[in-house]
Amino acid sequence: MKKPIPYGPWLMIVALVAGAALLWHYYPRPAAAPAVAVAVTGATPAAGEPAVAPAPPSYPIEQVPALPDAPTEPLPLLDDSDGLALAALSEAVGSDVGVWLRAEFLLPRFVATVDALPRKSLTQQIYVARPVASPLAVAQADSRLWLDDANAARYEPAVRLFEALDSRRLVSVYVRFYPLLQQAYRDLGVPDRQFNDRLVEVIDHLLAAPELTGRIELVPIAGTPRLAFADPQRESASVGHKAMWRLGPDRAARVKAKLTGLRELLAGQRPGA
Repeated sequence: MKKPIPYGPWLMIVALVAGAALLWHYYPRPAAAPAVAVAVTGATPAAGEPAVAPAPPSYPIEQVPALPDAPTEPLPLLDDSDGLALAALSEAVGSDVGVWLRAEFLLPRFVATVDALPRKSLTQQIYVARPVASPLAVAQADSRLWLDDANAARYEPAVRLFEALDSRRLVSVYVRFYPLLQQAYRDLGVPDRQFNDRLVEVIDHLLAAPELTGRIELVPIAGTPRLAFADPQRESASVGHKAMWRLGPDRAARVKAKLTGLRELLAGQRPGA
């Protein structure tokens, strides 16, 4: 959990149901950052070897419900999709999501961010959300550093926006742009899986984030302005779980409730069914 490089609401899902995403900012990790626009192709079978057939999807995109009034015009190329995708999201959300999200390479960034949430690090180049304005709130006591209890309040506007989203309309935008999202997922080097399966899997990971009790101690990382969890087990947790912890128990519970409904839609179910 190093220095605050926030993650605005999306699921992470906000940008597309994510987020799950849609919502948070993470501490940066020192790592070489791959260029977002550069595709990483998967392994190619050697000459004479049969290609491995992709596994059937667990959650076929065809079963994900879209609203009947969803636009049907052809999609642009992935490289030209930023403007249309941002406009469609803003219409679904009811406000300019450009305030929260980085518009350049929007769909590839969203896919890369979602894919990275269960991992232990995330490079700045793939962040889809803009940083929050306020700095991380840290308290000092007993010559030690602690995550300030008031820190979670920084995320209240994002959480409130996420809760208010029309889940069906957001998922309808997701279905509309799914061919481009799947292309972006293949460009990450995953040619044999469906992105919708990965998104449901990542939401499940966020829902499984344990609830922390008690104060959270932080320690400085020598030679850097960054901070880390003092507890090695917490520090080794995933980016997504750390994000949920930083929301605080109350806001994390509200986010999980919203993600549960989104997951049901993405899994081809009806909420409450």
